[in-house]
Amino acid sequence: MTNISRAVALCATLATLANAATHYEYKAVDVDYNFDENEENPRSVIMMIPDGTGPNIFTLARTVLDPTLKTRLHIDQHLMGTVQTHSSTSYITDSAASATAYSTGYKTYDSAIAVDTYEQPLGTVLEAAKARGMVTGMIVTCRVTHATPASFASHVIDRDSEDDIAAQYVANKNLDFLLGGGKKHFNDSMLEDLKSNGYTLASNYQDLLDYQAANKESGALRLFGLFHEDHMSYEVDCLRELASSNTTVREPSLPEMVETVLSLLRNNEQAKKHGYFVMIEGSRVDHAGHSNDPGTMAKEAIAFDESVAVVLNHVEQSPNTAMLSAADHGTGGLTLGRGPAYPYAWYPTELQLQNMSTEAMQEQLESILEGGDCAASANETCKAALLTSSKSLLANYTNVTTVTGPARH
Repeated sequence: MTNISRAVALCATLATLANAATHYEYKAVDVDYNFDENEENPRSVIMMIPDGTGPNIFTLARTVLDPTLKTRLHIDQHLMGTVQTHSSTSYITDSAASATAYSTGYKTYDSAIAVDTYEQPLGTVLEAAKARGMVTGMIVTCRVTHATPASFASHVIDRDSEDDIAAQYVANKNLDFLLGGGKKHFNDSMLEDLKSNGYTLASNYQDLLDYQAANKESGALRLFGLFHEDHMSYEVDCLRELASSNTTVREPSLPEMVETVLSLLRNNEQAKKHGYFVMIEGSRVDHAGHSNDPGTMAKEAIAFDESVAVVLNHVEQSPNTAMLSAADHGTGGLTLGRGPAYPYAWYPTELQLQNMSTEAMQEQLESILEGGDCAASANETCKAALLTSSKSLLANYTNVTTVTGPARH
C-alpha cells in the first residue's frame, strides 16, 4: 500500500512539473529586493546584439569609418573575446536558436523561438525581469517580430510565425516599450488593444520626440514604436534621404531610438526602484551580409557602434547598470583585401562613397520589371532597360563606373 501511495505521489509530482514546464504566468510585483543605488553590483542590464557581426565586420566598419585608422570604434576598448554560437542542429546557428541561447541559457534547434528541442517553452531573461517588477523593452531595426527580439518575449516553434509572435506581445504585455519595424504583423484590433491599455503608438521620429518631451519629468515608458511595415530602412538609405530632406517625420536611427528610451529610463521611478532589462539589436548588419553588400553592412555596423556610445554614456550616468554585447553569428563570409599582389588590394574609401543599399537598388529595378519595358514579348527591351538602370545606379550611388560581364567562350 505504501508503494502504491508513493507511486501516486510521484505521478502527481511529475504531472505538476510537466504542467509547470508548459504554462507560464508572470505577474509584476512591487517588492523591495534590498538593492541600493549606491551598491557596486549592477542590477540593470542592457544587452546589445549586433546581428551577423563577426570580428571581420568590425574591421570593415573601422576602416570605412576612418581609412587612416586614427579614429577607433566606441566598442573597441570593450572587445574581450569570442563565443561559440552553434545550435543543437547546425554548426552554423540561425538568429532564432542563437537568441534563444542568449535569452534562456539553452541551446535549441534552428528556427526555434524560446522553446527547447522538444518544442516546449523556456522562460526568458526578459520575462524573469518583468516578473520581479523591472522595466523591460527592446529596440531593434528589423521587424519587432523577427527572430532575435521574438526569442526574448515570445514562444513559437517556428520563427516564421510572426503574426503569432505579435499576438503574444499584445496579449502578454510584458514589454513596457518596443521600437522597430514590422507594423504589418499588427492588425487594427491589436493596435487598439495596446492603446486601450495605455500604450502610445509612434510611427516616426517626431512622434518619439513628442513622447519624450511629454514624459521627460516622469520618465514614463508605455510605448510601441512601429516605424516601417517591414524591416526598418538601411542606415545608408536613411542618411541619403535625410541629406535631401532634413525632417523629423521619418524613421529614427538606432542611436536616436536608444537615446530617447534611455533618457526616459533615467527618470523612471519603477526603473529606479526595481531596475530594467533592455535588449538592443543592430539587426540589419546581418541582412546586408546576406546581400553581400559591404558598404551597407559597414554603415549598419557603424550605426550600431554609435548606439554603443549612447549606452556607454548612459551607464556613466546610471549606477548599477551593466552593458553586455555579443553577436549571434557572422554573415556573408566577408574577407578584406585581395591578393596575391602585395600590399593587398583594399579600398575602404570607395565604400564610404556608397549612399544607396542594394536593397533600394533592387526596388528600383523591380519597378522597371513591372513597367511597360518589361511587358510580355519585350525581353530584349526589358534587358536593355535593366542594364541601363543598373549601370546608372552603380555609377551614381556606389562609385562603380565600369561594369564588365562574364567572359564568353
